[in-house]
Amino acid sequence: MKTSFFRNSQPIKVLACHYSSIGRFFLQGLMLGIILWLLAASANASDESASYHRVIPGDTLWNISERYYGTPAEWPVLQQLNTIQEPEKLQPDTLVDLGFFSPFPLTVLYKSGEAWLIRGSNEVSLERGDTIDAGAILQTGRGTSLALQMSDGARVVVPSMSRVVLMREGSKGITFFLEQGEVESYVPTGRAQQRAYNIKTNTGVLGVRGTHFRARYEDEALLTSIYEGSIVAQAQVGFEQVSMGAGEGARVGMVGDIQVVPLLQSPDDVNITSLMDNGVQIDILSPMLGSFYRAQIAQDPSFLNILRDQRSSDSQVRFDPLPPGFYHLRIAPIDALGIEGWSATFVIHHHGNQVSVEQKESAWVFEWSHRAQNSYRLQLAADHEFTRVLLDYEPQGKGPLKISRLPENEVYWRVVSLDERAEISIILDTGKLNDT
Repeated sequence: MKTSFFRNSQPIKVLACHYSSIGRFFLQGLMLGIILWLLAASANASDESASYHRVIPGDTLWNISERYYGTPAEWPVLQQLNTIQEPEKLQPDTLVDLGFFSPFPLTVLYKSGEAWLIRGSNEVSLERGDTIDAGAILQTGRGTSLALQMSDGARVVVPSMSRVVLMREGSKGITFFLEQGEVESYVPTGRAQQRAYNIKTNTGVLGVRGTHFRARYEDEALLTSIYEGSIVAQAQVGFEQVSMGAGEGARVGMVGDIQVVPLLQSPDDVNITSLMDNGVQIDILSPMLGSFYRAQIAQDPSFLNILRDQRSSDSQVRFDPLPPGFYHLRIAPIDALGIEGWSATFVIHHHGNQVSVEQKESAWVFEWSHRAQNSYRLQLAADHEFTRVLLDYEPQGKGPLKISRLPENEVYWRVVSLDERAEISIILDTGKLNDT
């Protein structure tokens, strides 16, 4: 019986060993398959995470925007990109496109004046809504402002008399080769971290990391002002490199030198006057010694749609005539190196000749429309700066105002309107009597 058991068990033992080897090989193959699957899944997840976010319960576009862009304020970009109806109700396990794609093509947002796309010897006039791809050369005329938007929402303004070549930087980056003139960029923080964003000239290169800054190339020097974020400036000669943050500016010279300085403070004490010819005059009342000034008028608070751009070597800036209306004004000092400082911004009410003035016998009659929430003052002075005031009168009624027994020499007048709810005082109109 024992021998019989031994003989019967032997084949079973050998067979068991055989199955054990098969099982081991099977398990090894299974584990290898799992590892390969995990690696593939990991690779897919890496690819996915570079461009998409997979929604988990509780996600909203606000927290997704904050996670990837550093601010919840970018959620409308994600909503538009993904055509999401309810940004606070996202379906778990769906993919949200983060928009980390090439910045090209760029789209013309606004254009004031003349701007062209250069193709060989041909110049094609740019219009609002036109798209611009890599390799394009842009040229702006005198008094022009061109605002461009990249596919990821970053924006750049190209002022007058500038020439820029748009170049790809890798697969998702962009370089603005500034041959002459200036660019002002608004790059959301999360966007610049995902791709290269550079400003390049023959003198130096600026590497941007989510910022609002200006870069100007003139007299073979690269000038930059940083208002938000950070920049790395590198000279083309000598390869000197300097990191800078908000509140700093730099001049990169043609011999490789980099000068870093603090930005000049904004000129907050100004006087804004609507002129008889519908022009606008800006007087800086507390000018900085040795400073130049730059003033811009735009239709939007972000200063993308810039209508006027003036520089002045003294404390007064005058703009060409503008249609009556509300505008945004920005004024910045410029230091001895040519670096633009911090800006002061104002909302101005520019008006035309809204006051009727008529001479009747020996008197002058002033008449204008009154608003219920506003009070008014008629002011007369012997000088256009109103330092020698002859009359400062607040009429009680809404009818014509008659003033007599005025001097026969030149008399300057203005009507000042005070909005009592907003406590905003503006010059409704101004002019001159007895003009010789």
